[in-house]
Amino acid sequence: MTTFDDTDFFTDAFTGFGADEAPRRRSSLLTALVLVAAAALVAGGMIWVRVAQITVDVDPVDPATTLAVFERPQRSADVVGSDDLSGTQIDPDSTRLLAATSDTRYYAGVSQSQLLCVLTLTEGELPTTGCTSTDGGVVRFGIGDELMLVNAGEPAPAGWHEAGPQVFLKD
Repeated sequence: MTTFDDTDFFTDAFTGFGADEAPRRRSSLLTALVLVAAAALVAGGMIWVRVAQITVDVDPVDPATTLAVFERPQRSADVVGSDDLSGTQIDPDSTRLLAATSDTRYYAGVSQSQLLCVLTLTEGELPTTGCTSTDGGVVRFGIGDELMLVNAGEPAPAGWHEAGPQVFLKD
């Protein structure tokens, strides 16, 4: 049977650090240069962040004026159940049915923060929502490879068929 003396491991591992070396004095010029470089990096980063926050002035557009489905009053087919809308921030009075497939229904709506949203209700799955800004009146919004909303008068994208005004489904 072998025994180990723990003090030998401690002595070997944790002694002798820099005992033979005298401390080196750093040049004050080098220290000053490093501090100036660090200050320049911090200032440059702050300026870069500020410039990135500047936005182009774009006229806000009411999302309800961007799609043709909002021109008609809400019908019974346009109403979405409160369970499906919970947590989406979509105004229940703004929902309109965009398109329907064999197992999925797509609704457009306006969120409380004035975003254009698409609510996807697929049988057997939880509802999903995607929202976008309509500033400038531009509509170009896709839900995966399933549904695409475009500006009025735009032709169907290649590989898509029209499901309604400004609404296209993948072929």
